[in-house]
Amino acid sequence: MPGKHVHFADVPSTPSSTFSNSTLTSSPGPATPPQVLRSPLPVKGGLHAPSQYLPGGVSLNPILAHQLGNGTSMSWNMSEPAESARPHLGSAPSRLTDALVREPATHPALPSLAISCAYLPWTIIVIPTPGAAWSAPYVTVGDVLHTLYRTLRLGVTQHELGAVEPALRERIHASYVSRYRRVAQPAERESEKVKFIKRVDYLCDRTAFSGLSPVPGGIPAKGMAPGSVWALQVTKP
Repeated sequence: MPGKHVHFADVPSTPSSTFSNSTLTSSPGPATPPQVLRSPLPVKGGLHAPSQYLPGGVSLNPILAHQLGNGTSMSWNMSEPAESARPHLGSAPSRLTDALVREPATHPALPSLAISCAYLPWTIIVIPTPGAAWSAPYVTVGDVLHTLYRTLRLGVTQHELGAVEPALRERIHASYVSRYRRVAQPAERESEKVKFIKRVDYLCDRTAFSGLSPVPGGIPAKGMAPGSVWALQVTKP
């Protein structure tokens, strides 16, 4: 499928409040079901043709969805930039295109969604990315990929690392060492080494994106309704 290939690096690198620690740690929100927005569905030539609704009346774009027994419809090592992701869904292009990342992440479209992961002590809040080529008044596929990559690149504080049990801390440190040693250019490798442990290192050797699956009950204690909370599934590359 023809289409312009997206460049996530085009977005300014200075983190906005979207990517601040206060936003990424799940803060209480409204206990009512999430607001839904009208989105241009179906997108011409797009992938989002949901056949069923999940808890909360919300379904996920197939390119992001975890598929039992089959992983996901996209290959992406999350230690690499988001534009390195490669779709492998029948109707999708072989690379991310502007049209694909502009598709709504959910149907109906949502102004925000939360992502949790069994291996991460943080809840990631995804909202529209200001100034991005894929930006819309609702969360798009590009917002999800960009936010995941940006948040996993955030550094870890000594307090956060100290809260981890010793055995896991050693695995996280080993993951950090392995990550910076894979960098080919000496100057870049030293730069990564100096930045120390990042959130992606908490995944240890499970850095492959395996899709998002619904959290049927949401997170009531944090005011997150069903349909607005998704679990990040990961596996070994």
